Amino acid sequence: MHKYILKTMTRNVFNKLLLPLALLNTFLPAKADRLVYFGTSQSEGIYTAEFDSEIGSLTPISLAAEIASPGFLATHPNQQYLYSTTAGFEKPNTGAVAAFRIHDDGSLSLLNKQPTLGRGPCHVSIDASGQTLIVANYSSGNVSAFPIRKDGTLAPSSSTHQHTGSALDPNRQKEPHPHSVCIHPNNRHVYVPDLGIDKVMIYSLDPERAKLTLSGFADVPGGSQGPRHMKFPDDGKRAYVLNELSLSIASYSVNLKNGHLDYIDTQSVFTNGIAAKGMSCAEIRIHPSEQWIYASIRDLNGQGRDLLSTFQRAADGSIKLIANTAAAVHFPRNFNIDPSGKWLIVGGQRSATLAIFSINQDTGALTLKSADIAFEGQPICVEFLQ
Repeated sequence: MHKYILKTMTRNVFNKLLLPLALLNTFLPAKADRLVYFGTSQSEGIYTAEFDSEIGSLTPISLAAEIASPGFLATHPNQQYLYSTTAGFEKPNTGAVAAFRIHDDGSLSLLNKQPTLGRGPCHVSIDASGQTLIVANYSSGNVSAFPIRKDGTLAPSSSTHQHTGSALDPNRQKEPHPHSVCIHPNNRHVYVPDLGIDKVMIYSLDPERAKLTLSGFADVPGGSQGPRHMKFPDDGKRAYVLNELSLSIASYSVNLKNGHLDYIDTQSVFTNGIAAKGMSCAEIRIHPSEQWIYASIRDLNGQGRDLLSTFQRAADGSIKLIANTAAAVHFPRNFNIDPSGKWLIVGGQRSATLAIFSINQDTGALTLKSADIAFEGQPICVEFLQ
């Protein structure tokens, strides 16, 4: 509708309408407070708080909705609905995905749930048009897509794909384990890093029908890499894959026509280049400025070695590790950067705490602002409303 108006409206009329809005915005302060949601394990459900991006503080954390095992969250593009992985409700040991309506006070009301047609759902993503939700089922090794109705509810799965294969690690790679779903900025392709087979599976996406079609895969070279999560910059020309087992980031160039990935290099998340024993990677995020990339490192042995890695990103898309910063939580399974780009919130799954870092806008450096923020249960996902 907006595009139609702009195309048909004369320039003079457009300017007359735009000027009062510009003057109004001059006198209105930018919105500092925004809702943030926390997916959890071993707690009552999804939690929420307001985050003040001017001073980097959270209001008291409260329960937004009761639901079992709401591990990973995703927000609809219209910011009216929230989606969560959860425990199954039709058969034992199966997974489900739930749809919620977001209310002004931050509370959530359940709209409906659908079975994921698999076990161990660990990640969920929504396409840019808001018509398709895709979930990765870690334990059963498959991915499923769901139509999103106009009222935010989920229709039954319309497309599911089973991964096959294995890789070198005898403990973690006996079978496929899709660990996340990353949708390309052009909304035409979907990428699924599979920890169990050292591949990134590539699907073409038909969002109107919520249909996935396998179009290829990219190997993650080196053996026992364990690709877990990945991110794209806005232009979609590069892909950055975080490897859980080798504690590294693999970079790829992206063919924007067919979606295929061409491997470039792999870099350690440690400043000394040595992957420490008893540690693993968890999350990767790109700063809104796209000048820096951050990754979290978990200490499996509880020796206080949990870290956040900072990479500098050059104009050509290449990255260089510049710092390791103590995470100030134990087991940082997930973290996120607020939309202003000034703050990073990290959740400690095993410490049951949150920590807040300020981000230097010139260097990307992280400085701890608040630590030991008590949390009910285990925070394993941080999701901001825009």
